[in-house]
Amino acid sequence: MKKLLLAGVAVLSALAAHAQPIDEIDQPPARVTVAPPYSGPPPLGWVYGPYTMCGDPPRCSTGVVNVPADGLNVRVAPNGPPVMSLVNGTPLIPLQREGDWLLVTAACDLTPTWAWSWSANVPLNRCWVYF
Repeated sequence: MKKLLLAGVAVLSALAAHAQPIDEIDQPPARVTVAPPYSGPPPLGWVYGPYTMCGDPPRCSTGVVNVPADGLNVRVAPNGPPVMSLVNGTPLIPLQREGDWLLVTAACDLTPTWAWSWSANVPLNRCWVYF
């Protein structure tokens, strides 16, 4: 009986160690917004411009992910926390520029690869392939 009680206490303490504080649970998810005149597809987030083939919008209307890694991180804000990653070759449409950072939307329908980015531990996405 004593062993069962100790095992129950160990499980409860492990659960308590991984519990989120109440103030984090009540927070709405972060959103990326664009100035009101924009009327296209919703933005994905911010990417580091030099890792795309479109470093100078609006001169280029589309860009392509081109990184020497498993994917390009998409962030909530310039240099902010990553929310997803895109594989090489994913076409992007730049919406806005802030320094080296580009606010982009995908130029294709995205689908999960069911893999995660090793560098940022976020889902890795690619373009959906239609047959």
